[in-house]
Amino acid sequence: MPVRSRFGLLALALTLLVSPASAREDRTIAIGGHEMTIALADGDCFFDADLPADKPLLDQLSTATGDQFVLLVAFGNCETIAGWRTGTPATISRFGYMMIAGTHLEPVFAFGQPVLNDAIAQALADRGVPDYKADIVKLAADLEAAWKVLPPGGRHELGILHRDRFGPTLATLLSVPGAGGQATPRVMLHQSVLVAGKVVSIVSARDYQDAETVFEAYGDLSAVVEATAARN
Repeated sequence: MPVRSRFGLLALALTLLVSPASAREDRTIAIGGHEMTIALADGDCFFDADLPADKPLLDQLSTATGDQFVLLVAFGNCETIAGWRTGTPATISRFGYMMIAGTHLEPVFAFGQPVLNDAIAQALADRGVPDYKADIVKLAADLEAAWKVLPPGGRHELGILHRDRFGPTLATLLSVPGAGGQATPRVMLHQSVLVAGKVVSIVSARDYQDAETVFEAYGDLSAVVEATAARN
């Protein structure tokens, strides 16, 4: 089946199959006195800031999100996290996190997801962000071309990967520095979602191998978005 056709089927399957019952783990957090429940897909667990092994990664993500955003939670595969805490594997190649803009900590927004979608779409159009219209083959080709010239520690915004009922999903390429001067390409997908009256940003990231990595990262993102939306 062509890559582009498979993308549509993947998105449909996620919409139909992800439900509150499929969330293995959830966490209720208070933001500015307002509660929301973050739910994960089956097989995923939260990183824990109280654990020595997890704190450096959470600190690193907090730094990476920048001064304008607050990291809420980070998550990944339960078995991988359990092994990583004892040293195997040595790195995490697939994870996700949720953050919120500092200016959004207090406000509770009365508008709905469609209004947010329109506002984000207009902002992206004003910026001239490319829209791949779910053409994963082209996105993968552009990603691999950008990787050839991306310095270690660099990042390159690719554009809009796909649009669903939660608005546009943005794709970014990261060059992750490693030991011995080797860098790893990482694809990061991002979607802004209205959850319990708060606009939060949900991110999924995977070390890039090929076009299938983009499918898998989109599946990661959609599973958390759907599960969380169903709980609030």
